[in-house]
Amino acid sequence: MSCVANLMDNDAMPALPPYSIRVSLRAKRLQMKILPPGKIEVVVPKYCHLKHVPAFVAEHRQWLQFYLGKMIAVYAEQPLLPTSIHFQAIDETWQVDYVEQLHCQVTVLTTDRLQLCGPSAPFACQALLQWLQQRARQVLPDWLVQVSADIGLGFNRLTVRGQKTRWGSCSAQKNISLNRALLFVSPGAVRYLMVHELCHTLHLNHSAAYWALVADKMPEYEVYEAELRQAMSIIPLWAQPGFGD
Repeated sequence: MSCVANLMDNDAMPALPPYSIRVSLRAKRLQMKILPPGKIEVVVPKYCHLKHVPAFVAEHRQWLQFYLGKMIAVYAEQPLLPTSIHFQAIDETWQVDYVEQLHCQVTVLTTDRLQLCGPSAPFACQALLQWLQQRARQVLPDWLVQVSADIGLGFNRLTVRGQKTRWGSCSAQKNISLNRALLFVSPGAVRYLMVHELCHTLHLNHSAAYWALVADKMPEYEVYEAELRQAMSIIPLWAQPGFGD
């Protein structure tokens, strides 16, 4: 369970943009994350007082400004609205046509072409995110069921969401959540993420026993673990959480 608050310490850090605070039940220490396309999030352990956050941010100010600048520069070069969308996971490419009108919607014209209607870019992003969510729900559940059968590890329920920093998660009740942005990564990375979460149905941790189970179910997992660590940067700007959610 978590809560979010938007704070800005103007006295201590006048040059920094607002940052959000997320209280985490799992976190053991204060952490700072820079989320695409240039948002700052501070993760706070449940028993840490929020009064410590401004000093923590100030302490990492130079690091923050450096990497925030790099990320903003990368995303500044990207057009907000795509003319084509490629889902690497399922080798599927969609061409996107735009029609300016008050009503926002995405219409599937053919098997590889979309028509996007909307009055402006933010509303168009919202419509695209809704379509991405729908497409992910069409693809990921059956895929997870197949992987579950392949490796002999069951689960209870699946949720597809637009997580900011996680590709997936598994609860103590064996409920699995997958990130809709998995459609943008390789098929092997999607399978690995599913194996990763299914193994958590037996080990709800990252112990040696857990990683031994992952290696047994997918010996080449380290290749895809490395891919996913870098893959958030390939998600298009319009598909980032916050633009249309």
